[in-house]
Amino acid sequence: MEATTIHEAVREHYGELARTSNSCCATGSSTLYDENLIQAVPTDVSGFSLGCGDPITLAKLQPGETVLDLGSGGGLDCFLAAKQVGETGRAIGVDMTPAMLAKARANAERLKVQNVEFREGYLEALPVEDHSVDVVISNCVINLSPDKSRVFREVSRVLKPGGRVAVSDIVTNGVLPEAVQQSMDSWGACVAGALDQRDYVNGLRAAGFVEVQVQPKSQTDQALASLPIGVPFSATITATKPDGATAAEPPTIPLEAAQAVPGPFDQLLGQVDSLDAFDNGYDLRVKGEVAAIRAQVNELSAALSCCSPLSFSVVEAADGVHVRITNTAANQPVTAKGSGCCN
Repeated sequence: MEATTIHEAVREHYGELARTSNSCCATGSSTLYDENLIQAVPTDVSGFSLGCGDPITLAKLQPGETVLDLGSGGGLDCFLAAKQVGETGRAIGVDMTPAMLAKARANAERLKVQNVEFREGYLEALPVEDHSVDVVISNCVINLSPDKSRVFREVSRVLKPGGRVAVSDIVTNGVLPEAVQQSMDSWGACVAGALDQRDYVNGLRAAGFVEVQVQPKSQTDQALASLPIGVPFSATITATKPDGATAAEPPTIPLEAAQAVPGPFDQLLGQVDSLDAFDNGYDLRVKGEVAAIRAQVNELSAALSCCSPLSFSVVEAADGVHVRITNTAANQPVTAKGSGCCN
């Protein structure tokens, strides 16, 4: 699939979200952040969240640092970063969507944030000077790039030696179905471009980063990560650019996503008798009482209700009870409820 086609589809999709002020979650402040972090931000700004996590807390920002936000959208993460780095620091947001940049700049003027700026550009060719940034953050955007290896190289280029990466993104444990990978709607919904977590780690390592870690964001994501069938889940990704004194690491991949925690989905996995794939998802034939299985699936669905593209259903058949996991973004228009965000 051509990179230009993907860029155009993503730009059109997020441009429409910027113009209509649609967010991925309910009206009001984003549930992705601690309330103390966003309490001073107007709810129409904090509620316009298209991310899948909280890279600000992950980054552990310090006064005086320069922070670069990849895919800055309406500017929320930049505003939060600008406050933490203080007057002696600054935040730079890069986005390829003019409508998003206009929204972010208007928000900055309204909030009277002086130490922030927004630049138009692609993640694959960042409009940022070499070795000029202390921290690179991003919130569910790198998965939208058609050339992630180039993005990782660009991040390395702009970071100072010893600089760090703190990213929230969508990854998988296993390859996505081909039909999902080729779906333009799924690209806009942060699904089709999701990397296998091993490829994410390898990509950062190939760009020269060390101390690379990928961790599921929550207990539900940790359970999803235990399915090696390409189900997307939210993760935090951290890495460091060597400063010359950092010792080289052995070529191992320190994945933290392999251990599932007890929960409804973890229990469900232990009941699987067989697994089949179809174009937009997976069918798990499970053993157990129907009522108990339905309760587990309902609990899991509630945990993913904000805007996950995954839909879970229980089907009773002659050969037993089936749990169907469907990627709804693969067969819905991009303007449909639930698409275009990754929480």
